[in-house]
Amino acid sequence: MKKTILVLLALIVLAGIVMIAQVTGLLSLDMNGKKPAYQVKGKLDVVCDLEVSRPTDNLSQPFDTARITMPAQFDFEENTGWYTGEYAISMNRKGTLQVQDDLLKVSRPALFKRFGLMIIGEHFTLNRKNGEFKQWLDLEGNKRLDLISGRCKRTSNAPF
Repeated sequence: MKKTILVLLALIVLAGIVMIAQVTGLLSLDMNGKKPAYQVKGKLDVVCDLEVSRPTDNLSQPFDTARITMPAQFDFEENTGWYTGEYAISMNRKGTLQVQDDLLKVSRPALFKRFGLMIIGEHFTLNRKNGEFKQWLDLEGNKRLDLISGRCKRTSNAPF
């Protein structure tokens, strides 16, 4: 009898912890099976608070880091995107937008030399579920150089 009560109390405590984690946002239980209704038309404008890691002369030296705030835009009608920042995919030279559920990915081929290596691609992503922004470069020899990470918010208060 004592074991049954102990097991029942443990289940009640566990259920309480799960409910508290769900309410506070630490745990997300998708109980209705619906995906969030993200914007899929027009333009999505965001402002991002980011940490930039800048290589100095070459990739073996410590990187300089700085915090910046910068805008980015995703155009669902033209399937393009841009941001201003390090090695920017700019308004004048937009990248191609790919929508993959929660993830917006913008990429553009490149061909220029920095840090003693050829840069062959530029990329950035925005995770619409949590606002996470990442930017990186593809280098020759199948190498990747991560430069920027941080969080973005819409310029309006609407969800992504």
